[in-house]
Amino acid sequence: MTFYYAKPDQTYKEHLASVYDAWKDIVQCKRLLIKRMSEKYSFSMERFMKGSLMTVVLHDIGKNIEPFQKMMDALRNETKFDRRKNYRHELISFNLAFSAWVELNKENKYSICPLEALAVAGHHRPIDFDLSSFQREKISDLPIVYEDGIKEALDFAGQIFSKEGWQFPQLVQELSKANALRELKKLLDFLPGLLKKEDYDRVRTLFVLLKGILLYADWYGSSNTRVRYKVNTQKDQILDVLNKRCQEKNIKFMGLTLFQQKLSEQEGHVIAVAPTGSGKTEGSILWALKNSSDMGGSKIIYLLPTMATANSIWSRLCAFFGEENVGLTHSSANLIFESEIDHETSERDEKRNLLFDQSFIRPVTVGTVDQLLTSGFNMGKWVLKEINAANSVIILDEIHAYDGWTLGLIISMIKHFAQLGTRFLLMSATMPESIISLFQKILPTSTVIKDTELLDKKRSKYFTKDKFIEEDIAEIKEAIEKGHRILVVVNTVEKCQILAMEFKDYNAVCYHSRFIAKDRKTIEESFEKARIVIATQIVEVSLDIDFDWLFTECAPPDALAQRAGRVNRRRDPSRDSRIFIYKADTKAEKIYNPINAPKILEKSFAEFKQAHSDLNEKDLLTIVESVYRDYPVEEREGFSEALTQYEQSQKNRLAILDNVSPRDELEQTRMTKYETVNVIPYCFFTEVYESTPKERKWYEVKIPYWYAKKHSRLHDGVLFCHLTYDRKLGAFLKPEDNFCSL
Repeated sequence: MTFYYAKPDQTYKEHLASVYDAWKDIVQCKRLLIKRMSEKYSFSMERFMKGSLMTVVLHDIGKNIEPFQKMMDALRNETKFDRRKNYRHELISFNLAFSAWVELNKENKYSICPLEALAVAGHHRPIDFDLSSFQREKISDLPIVYEDGIKEALDFAGQIFSKEGWQFPQLVQELSKANALRELKKLLDFLPGLLKKEDYDRVRTLFVLLKGILLYADWYGSSNTRVRYKVNTQKDQILDVLNKRCQEKNIKFMGLTLFQQKLSEQEGHVIAVAPTGSGKTEGSILWALKNSSDMGGSKIIYLLPTMATANSIWSRLCAFFGEENVGLTHSSANLIFESEIDHETSERDEKRNLLFDQSFIRPVTVGTVDQLLTSGFNMGKWVLKEINAANSVIILDEIHAYDGWTLGLIISMIKHFAQLGTRFLLMSATMPESIISLFQKILPTSTVIKDTELLDKKRSKYFTKDKFIEEDIAEIKEAIEKGHRILVVVNTVEKCQILAMEFKDYNAVCYHSRFIAKDRKTIEESFEKARIVIATQIVEVSLDIDFDWLFTECAPPDALAQRAGRVNRRRDPSRDSRIFIYKADTKAEKIYNPINAPKILEKSFAEFKQAHSDLNEKDLLTIVESVYRDYPVEEREGFSEALTQYEQSQKNRLAILDNVSPRDELEQTRMTKYETVNVIPYCFFTEVYESTPKERKWYEVKIPYWYAKKHSRLHDGVLFCHLTYDRKLGAFLKPEDNFCSL
């Protein structure tokens, strides 16, 4: 008896049976979402389910060809295989899926576009107009098809359909030998005309559901694991974790604050404003648990402005939900070239774990907002991101912290997912009324919750110094010698490193974005015992740290309020707590120009200079409102253009085709003149070169794109860069001193 293999360790039947089991789990988890969409777009649930199952039973039928089976034999016997002789199996599957779609449409026509066939054709490689993923197949001869393998696969497909009480369409087996690439090209040529007769939103939604469920089932089926879709954590369990955390810090746990209690009870969209240290993160998790339960068990997605802050929140959420349930999206996937045979490599489990994290497949995911925004450009695994985000509760933390372009994209993203049923919690310590009003327009049913209990509370005394921070080294040293725990915040990495060296005799902790993740985690753990920490703006959010005095360069008022929130965090009235604000240098003007307002730092400094020293939380919000009053949100640079960019990007790709290589400079999530990229310092080459993708992410560092372009090289898809790296000071843009201080 001949056995045909779908994976090196799975026969075709074993794999299909496993994918079918995963499909049953997935459609059960997604059933409420499918029902919502069927009602919104008027399609039959049963017809959809038949089409979805059809993609599952036919997606890998094309593996019953000579080149693929020879590749499986080579992998199983650990011999070499010339990948140039392979042939994309999904093309063979496409022909049969197209024929099955025709038969299903005779029974119930819910779209004139063969969405199931396109989902099958693109379940491994992206599909664009040029069919750029299939260059080899354009010049290859058609492969030899194992007719008995195809027949066996079709019979098995019929058996699976019978289990659901449905009849599988009668298909002509000879279709497997047709020129699928030619047929797929014909379909793409006809697609613009077909879509003119369809509702773009409806087609896109149907395609996302069909392909998303197929990918979901295929990945889980390949891993031979059961679907873990949601967390079952209860409110009492969260309170237990909070109680233990307080005990570890010798703080008496007093239960939930009024603000946290309100969040935990609120259904639907929420706009939350609360000072730092008010427990927003914990309150947001309680809101997420309630709303996830109300939605029948949705996913939880927590998005922040930067990866450094996301790392910190990830650790906190792991304490609530368990590390196995919390994904952390990161950019390592951008440094990895997918292998020619996708998951068939020895690293397939690691790659799959990476893809799970990148696609919001974990029950809980933490990442930057960029990870979701790219789905609007049809980039990467956008279909999986869409199908998961459409059945999620999404927390957008520090929502005030974006430039006009990114904020415009966020508005478009919220509009899109809210109409699919996603629930949003938008949070900030300092949210101007103009932004609150903007969000209320796009989420008209949202509730605004403010932590009014803390508005009259004071943390510190505020002082402005009409000089640069580096001119006051002696005063900072004097404060340390008097026993105060000091936080210094500056606006550039270079100045942070220079000051850290200036205070090396005080064992200063240096903290900025140019550390590898592995070292950043160690540094964060050292904050508790440090006498002085010198940091950049990444210290502003999502870190539960507490200092006595803050010396800071001037920044926009909301950023200064965040920095001040790292001082006297518990608001002890008897504590000598002080904030010193210094003039910003010219480099800071290039960093803080998010709303095309070059005088924002000047105005911010002037507002704090004329204010009294005993500022409470309400006073800080007043300063924020005063500074931003002349800069309406709608006038932020790039804001209005961003509102329509998704529409244009998707129109260019007919709503459902993939964005293989962005040609439009506007297809990016951050409109910045200071573009950065993640690299791995060459000094870690030995440690990283043979490591798994999961291990590799801990050695990434973010550096300017111009520097990486000049000093980096790819090694097997991993981007290494010549730069100076010091464990205590981070990366220096100095290739001539290529060392790694341990």
